[in-house]
Amino acid sequence: MNKPDTANETNTRHLRHCSARRVRRILAGTVTMAVLVATFLVLSILRPAPWLVDGVGTSASAVPVRTYAVSQLQNTSYCPARMSLPDSESYGDSEYQASQGNIASSARYAAFGAILQAQVSSLDGDAANEKDLVDSDREDQADVMVAAGNADHGAQLLNERLTHAQSGTGSAGAVASWATSGDLKGLSATACVQTGLSHSFLLPATRTGTTQQLIVANPSAKDTSLQIDVRGTGQRGALTLSTGRTLNVAAHKQATLDLSAAAPGQDGLFVTVASKETPVAAIVRMVSMDGLTPKGSDFAMPVGMSAANALDGLEAGDSITLFAYSRKAQQLKLQWLGPQGSADAGSWKLEGDKVTVIKPKDSPKDALSLVASCAGAPCAVQAMASDTAGGSADFAFLSAAPSVSSSTLVMPDKVQGQIILSNPDRLPHTATLLAYDRDGRQLESRKIDLRAHTALSLRANALGGDARLLVLSGAHRLHWGLRLSQDDVSGAGLAGIATLTPQPLEPQRAQVRAIRDPRIVH
Repeated sequence: MNKPDTANETNTRHLRHCSARRVRRILAGTVTMAVLVATFLVLSILRPAPWLVDGVGTSASAVPVRTYAVSQLQNTSYCPARMSLPDSESYGDSEYQASQGNIASSARYAAFGAILQAQVSSLDGDAANEKDLVDSDREDQADVMVAAGNADHGAQLLNERLTHAQSGTGSAGAVASWATSGDLKGLSATACVQTGLSHSFLLPATRTGTTQQLIVANPSAKDTSLQIDVRGTGQRGALTLSTGRTLNVAAHKQATLDLSAAAPGQDGLFVTVASKETPVAAIVRMVSMDGLTPKGSDFAMPVGMSAANALDGLEAGDSITLFAYSRKAQQLKLQWLGPQGSADAGSWKLEGDKVTVIKPKDSPKDALSLVASCAGAPCAVQAMASDTAGGSADFAFLSAAPSVSSSTLVMPDKVQGQIILSNPDRLPHTATLLAYDRDGRQLESRKIDLRAHTALSLRANALGGDARLLVLSGAHRLHWGLRLSQDDVSGAGLAGIATLTPQPLEPQRAQVRAIRDPRIVH
């Protein structure tokens, strides 16, 4: 009689059980969905650990790019042979033949700081001609290595290997030559030039009687082909060269291009030498003649682009011609600097992509430096200072070097030097000038204080004796240079003018971008 009730209860329990299972499934699904949504949101915000990600097959664009700062521990500089005539061949009567006269030369090389090895060698790579820079192991010259000689027998290379890169470490050299007879009467000098992929020069007019020889040295074991780009005063843009725009230089050799013949009839030149792969060194050797009368000679160093260019090494009586180049049109302002302050030297408009020749206003008697400031983009400037005496003439190029924390000037034997320091900044600045003798022994450490917009000069031999090596440190805003003289030339009553540009003692750093490629098997 109770069986129907039992069946109903069974059905009820079954329905309840199904409902409970359905509820549990819904709850489980809801919880699972909530977990998945939360996980997706977390992964969208947070970056998973690298070890949780399979990098195989990832595109390069998804891999982070890292930038590293690297320092060069091996450097090479090129030191040219002494001044020489562009053509040494003899033609016609002896009284009309060009002559190098009694020309002599001197060279000095020095290395400072954390140097593992420094060496002077010939350009041809002959190991028999290698000469190490040495110190004499004195306690007072722990970080200076020196060598000296002449430049009569060809160009030299100054090679350095550093233990580590730091400010105050590096090497430098300089070459000077002089004569009191022949067609090279006067004084010429240049610092050694570091190798690089590009060098630029600002040069005077390519007129009759003037020879401008671009000398490019290739110290590597690989032949190279260079592109020569020349701008002038006659037009905007690159000139078409009669000699072509390519210069080939064999390994361990140097090649010469006559710029006067390649781009004649210009009042000034801006020349760029570019190498795609092999670092080269370049310098310009200039000799000027007026018929059979010598008008001087000098070497032109590479120039850089800067907003403010300080040209140090002037003296009263110098005749100054300035050459400027800018990629775009802008204003150039000139200022004379001396011990008493600054004086206006005029303003000029520079045309874009064209060389401008400038004759500044007459300089004050105490002017030591000429500062050229560009109103917009950086520009390149170089000055040619001319002097006459005893019926002779000579000239020198004044190049602007960037202000760095530490730099050096190396002075060869048998020449004397006047140190010019300038502060074109609107604030006063202080630096330390260290002087060393020919053996690398420290002679003096002098504090230099320069007021804003002033310049000063001092004799190198006034720094504790016969100073031959000079280092300026802590000079973040100061500029300096060295004006040379030679006793034989001045004693003969002849004009003799030359300058040296400081060389930086700073690490050569570059930025290297690295991309991790997961397709490469380690």
